Amino acid sequence: MKRVLVLASHHRMAEGLKDSLLFVSNTEMEVVALSAYVDNQPIEDAVKQLMGGFAPEDEVVILTDMTSGSVNQKFFPYVSHPHTHLVSGMNLPLAFTIAMEDTDDYISAERMREIVEESRAEMKYVNDLASEGDDEDE
Repeated sequence: MKRVLVLASHHRMAEGLKDSLLFVSNTEMEVVALSAYVDNQPIEDAVKQLMGGFAPEDEVVILTDMTSGSVNQKFFPYVSHPHTHLVSGMNLPLAFTIAMEDTDDYISAERMREIVEESRAEMKYVNDLASEGDDEDE
């Protein structure tokens, strides 16, 4: 079994996230960035070619930028493939946690839900945190 992390976005967000992930993680997992709409090529073709390159036993974790976006929609037909996870709203904490997951076994749907919740919890309105700190000083 091999795990592949696919980062897919409109324009070059996926490339930047991949670069940041590799900088902070030390992961040996294969990480693929798919940047849509930068070369006037149909996204459908790029997705089909990418997904056709995986073996049935490969685990493919796909992170996209927006749930209702066209990039996510083009990956949606592949959620029925074995060992394939599709998560929208990608961010660095999400990608980092997946990159650090043990590769001895497949990630379960339950664990993937936990990872999504953990990464969602990393989103903060920092102004509120600063205000909370001010209250403690009084």
